[in-house]
Amino acid sequence: MTEIGFYQLARRPIEAVVPPLVVKACAAGHRLLIRADDAALLARLDAQLWAFQPTSFVPHGQAAELPPTRIASQPVLLDAAWPPANAADCLMQLGGDMPDALDGLARVLYLFSEAEIETARARWRRIRAQAELKATYWRENDEGCFEKAA
Repeated sequence: MTEIGFYQLARRPIEAVVPPLVVKACAAGHRLLIRADDAALLARLDAQLWAFQPTSFVPHGQAAELPPTRIASQPVLLDAAWPPANAADCLMQLGGDMPDALDGLARVLYLFSEAEIETARARWRRIRAQAELKATYWRENDEGCFEKAA
């Protein structure tokens, strides 16, 4: 069963939210695709992942800047393409809409802003109708922490 977490951003910018979630996904043993249509956002996240923890390293790469022979080996890949070119079992979808076919994924983290709430609601309804998918909704509170919503 694929678990899909809907994360509604309210206080912090996406660049502040993504790095700690990536570290948690990597610590859980996942290969990750960070997917967004915005190339500038992917470049900012690439920089954030380099600087996030000065004492450790999050192995990652941007598909647009890697030679094709190195893309598949990236444990964390930043890309707009689908399906994942790095055999990811975890998708972090940043805004927009996620793909319909989520085969082979153990986990999906769907991060969206207030401006994208209608797209997220439509996706939520489609996912809730599929028995093989389990969806949970997380809302950012006033302190910038995610709380599971009822």
